[in-house]
Amino acid sequence: MNTVELLIEKTIKLYESHTGWGDSDDWTNQDFVTLSEKIQERTGAALSHVTLKRIWGKVKYDSLPNTHTLNTLVQFLGYENWRDFRSQNGNATASAITPKQIKGNDHAYSVVENKPERRNKTWILRLFSLLQSLWF
Repeated sequence: MNTVELLIEKTIKLYESHTGWGDSDDWTNQDFVTLSEKIQERTGAALSHVTLKRIWGKVKYDSLPNTHTLNTLVQFLGYENWRDFRSQNGNATASAITPKQIKGNDHAYSVVENKPERRNKTWILRLFSLLQSLWF
């Protein structure tokens, strides 16, 4: 895997952690539609659910995402743009998730490191509740 592909994998892991929806291998089409709407609400830029499914590997596509798509993906996570994300995470592996401040409408909260031991039911329910209060 090249550096861009590793960073995209890291981005996917951050989305899994950020949304609280669990492993994206189990996400449905509706999850990608919802995520597309959330990305547009937060960033003002539209990414279709089909584009998201391509990035997540749900739809076969052999090209890397364009710069606009990469910028939008990481802006949702609180980074200025793909260059900012790459400079802060360029030497990291896909599984090494660094906490990053994410700005909601009137709230700010952190993405936590994706550690299996933290994935218990109580923690996931608390995270889901927090995200619901921010998004709905």
